[in-house]
Amino acid sequence: MKLARFYRDGELSDIKVSGADDTVFEVKNLFASEILSEDAIQDMIRTKNCGQMSHVDELRLDFDRICRKKDIQQLTRWGFYRLKDSSLYSKKFCTQTILNIKNEQRYLSACFSDYVMLVPRFGETVLDEPYLFASLKNGHYYLLNATELPPVCPPLNSIKNAFAWIQKKIFSKTSSK
Repeated sequence: MKLARFYRDGELSDIKVSGADDTVFEVKNLFASEILSEDAIQDMIRTKNCGQMSHVDELRLDFDRICRKKDIQQLTRWGFYRLKDSSLYSKKFCTQTILNIKNEQRYLSACFSDYVMLVPRFGETVLDEPYLFASLKNGHYYLLNATELPPVCPPLNSIKNAFAWIQKKIFSKTSSK
């Protein structure tokens, strides 16, 4: 029985195993380091922030996902969202988020730190995961689990539309008499 273990320069190196127990052991060893790195990322997210900044080459980051603190404060100003430490999140982040973080760290050859999240203040849904950010230098944050920030004030826009509709109805009724 042969088991492919490493892929280097277009060639697979083989491991010869004598039985099923050896095969299971080797397969577990193949994925042990990957599982440990994912657990380490989950632990970093769950630890309380200590003021460290992620030392990452910002030129290699996706510019659409870099947010200034001012952009995030604009979302929190009206009270619809709040910025919290990621250690306060009671659930686990989904596997896709952890894998995205791991891939970004591999690509950048860096390690993110000081994770914060942007959560809705009202109407938190069970299915939605909060927006997760890693803090960078100069008050910038890198959005890790989404492609863009939420709209600035979606409920405020609907309230404005409702008031405009009421004003229009009142104006049309008073102007027609």
